[in-house]
Amino acid sequence: MKRISNAELEVMQVIWSKQNITSLEIIKGLQHKSWNDNTIRTLINRLIYKKAVGIAKKEGKTYIYVSLINKDEYILKSSNDFVNQFFNGSISDCINFLIKHNTEKLKKELAVDISND
Repeated sequence: MKRISNAELEVMQVIWSKQNITSLEIIKGLQHKSWNDNTIRTLINRLIYKKAVGIAKKEGKTYIYVSLINKDEYILKSSNDFVNQFFNGSISDCINFLIKHNTEKLKKELAVDISND
């Protein structure tokens, strides 16, 4: 699997949110970004080239896009790459690091008291 850039990942998030999706729907899903339509279409084409996105069908001039990679599998692969790169493959070292540096955020998100025992 070729590496997906952060911008391409934003497009993938929109595509993953729906089974079949048009470029206009992707553009609408990314309207919070300051990207123009051509930028988004370029990102879609890059994802097609990387075989992350495919064309399910064509309806007139409109293409219907579909993800060719599973979101959970992508997250797992990316997570494993991250753990290998920064923690020599140790998931427990990664988790300990995240807990150590995010205790306050965890307390808020979990709404429980996390002690430093």
